[in-house]
Amino acid sequence: MNRTRGFTLAELVVATLVLTVGVLALAGTAAAVSRLVEWGQRMGGSAIVAATRLEQLRSGGCASLGGGRDSSGRYRLQWTVATAGSLRTVALTVSYPNGRSDRSDRFEAVAWCP
Repeated sequence: MNRTRGFTLAELVVATLVLTVGVLALAGTAAAVSRLVEWGQRMGGSAIVAATRLEQLRSGGCASLGGGRDSSGRYRLQWTVATAGSLRTVALTVSYPNGRSDRSDRFEAVAWCP
């Protein structure tokens, strides 16, 4: 009996099918990861802009705390200040484009004003 070494046609078809499914799954995952990275960059930028604005408001002192609007690059900021006794609550909303729509992130900070 003479046996030759190698793969049968059926084995090659199955291996190609498994490889194709794996490559397609990897491509789908890469696209999702890319979207998540972009989303994270936008949210991170939003947090940085908000932290900067809140620090500017805080450094101005309690007498200068008031509502307002501003923009920084593609980020639009709007803030209000609520007073409750010695406390000032700054509510800051940062809006930015997110694909076909806009997204808004809300940040709050509390300052004590003697």
